[in-house]
Amino acid sequence: MLQNVKLQNVMLQMNLDMNIVDYPEFSAIGKDYRTPFIYDSDKKCHIIQRLNKVNFMTYYNCIQVKRWTEYTGVKNFKLHLRMKGKANISLYAIYSASVAVTYNPLATQVVECDEVSDIVINIPDTDKALVGFRMDVLEDTEIYSGYYSADIEEDRIRDIKISLVTTTFKKQEYIKRNIGLIKENVLCDDSDLKGHLFVHVIDNDRELDPSEFDCEDLKVYMNNNVGGAGGFTRGMIEALELPEKATHVLLMDDDVMVMPESLFRSYYLLRLLKDEYKKCFLSGAMFDYDIRERQYEDVGYVHKGDGSYGPVKKAMDMRNITNLVNNEGYSFDVPDAYAGWWYCCIPVEHIEQRGLPLPVFVRGDDVEFSLRNKPGFIALNGICIWHVGFAGKFNAAMELYQVHRNSFVIQAASGICQDIDFLARIKNMFWKEITRFAYGNAELLVDSIEDYLNGPEYIMNLDGEKSLKEHNAKNEKLVPLADLGYSNDLPTDPYEYESLNLFQKGMYVLTINGHLLPNFLLRRTPYIIAYDWFFVPGKNYRRKTLVAVNKNGGTGAIRTINRKKCFALIKRYRKVVKRYKKTHVQVEQAYRNAFDEMRSIKFWKKYLHI
Repeated sequence: MLQNVKLQNVMLQMNLDMNIVDYPEFSAIGKDYRTPFIYDSDKKCHIIQRLNKVNFMTYYNCIQVKRWTEYTGVKNFKLHLRMKGKANISLYAIYSASVAVTYNPLATQVVECDEVSDIVINIPDTDKALVGFRMDVLEDTEIYSGYYSADIEEDRIRDIKISLVTTTFKKQEYIKRNIGLIKENVLCDDSDLKGHLFVHVIDNDRELDPSEFDCEDLKVYMNNNVGGAGGFTRGMIEALELPEKATHVLLMDDDVMVMPESLFRSYYLLRLLKDEYKKCFLSGAMFDYDIRERQYEDVGYVHKGDGSYGPVKKAMDMRNITNLVNNEGYSFDVPDAYAGWWYCCIPVEHIEQRGLPLPVFVRGDDVEFSLRNKPGFIALNGICIWHVGFAGKFNAAMELYQVHRNSFVIQAASGICQDIDFLARIKNMFWKEITRFAYGNAELLVDSIEDYLNGPEYIMNLDGEKSLKEHNAKNEKLVPLADLGYSNDLPTDPYEYESLNLFQKGMYVLTINGHLLPNFLLRRTPYIIAYDWFFVPGKNYRRKTLVAVNKNGGTGAIRTINRKKCFALIKRYRKVVKRYKKTHVQVEQAYRNAFDEMRSIKFWKKYLHI
């Protein structure tokens, strides 16, 4: 027997930053790209005034009929609106034809109701990926709610229990807001998710007051600072030990803004999945907190060349209907794909069959877990978060030490990414950092090799918080540009390319950018460079002093050539590389032998002191 089931809600407004802030390009667009709604707090409805034309063909309010059919097999899609008033409602299939987006009319219906009524409009079959609708409002109209539905065989509806795990450290502002939104909108008695969602808040800095948040379906756990890997693992263990065991664990970062609708759509999708998709990871899209229209990533992959991480898709402005259509054309079937744990829903059977994450504190735990399980990935529009932006937040201890040490560890322990030469990547970076006088950065790279070579016992007994503090101390100390004698209008752009001729390139390499030259051959005028990943030898060439600038943050640091540090680091680097080449086979085998223990509940309970 077929049952009509809800797939996604129609979003009338975006709830950003706790206040109701209009972001119409994501929900519904009126005249001059403004919100068409007036909210009536007494009636709890949104009013659209007569003669307004309202476009609901947006990121949140289109339905991906092709993906829904592929993932679930549902059919006979419907649009439901609870409303009062008079409007002409038109359904469109939306697709790309050549270079332009095309709107193919599917159905039109004039709706007139003097009382609040439930309107159902059948969506004709279409082979296009997206369907949306438009309202031409003929009289003042009240919209109370709306949703899309479809028919599916009753015996195919799964009983889903989701354990949401969020780990926090020094992000109280974000975590309190997200908990508040979830408690008010998702864990309430009339919610579709009531009884199907339990929230585990893992407080790694032990500063939250559990009594302020704990409720029937939510619990705060005091945890030592064991990083994201340890925090999420603690949540996984708690989920496995619930009286009514979860079917899925949903991992979500703390420094994010989440819409309750993401949780509803996750649940609606998971309960309907075909057998062939039920083991997939549901990967939520990451939008930029600072540039809120930009979708940065949903599924990522490990680059074969250098082992770096990156999104499968390019970043897209999802207010743009063209990008919304193009978003449908990407495949997640790529080598070494992963789902980031900013919002990732994992079937519990993966944890039961292949164990818990590795104890790598931060960076790479989500990548390794995905590559270990090879689950396949699914995604839907509206299942997403807004993540605090990364611009201007380069942290050498994270990006140079933590990432590379962990890359070695997960490659050795899991046997993944065997075709990537992380030592060659470090070699390339080491010489870059030396030639731009970032000696602390170069030291962090050497540390990453050295600590990996200390073996699995070292990693399994490491105080991650203490280690991170020690390595953070080697980060460059940035100060306001004004303290360095610069205004925000810098004399040169740190992100501008400057080339070297063939002779200069040779001199750059042979002299280690001036370290083998006398001072009188070096240019004394300080020169502006970028402090982060951006590297242009032409900016560094034959300088005595560099000014490394965080343009986004308005800060910088003075770097001066230091031959003593340079040659000491080169000596240490060569010694560590020699040790690596001599012992790496044995070290790798040691990690491989310890792999089962490192991902076991027994080890993790001891590590977490629970």
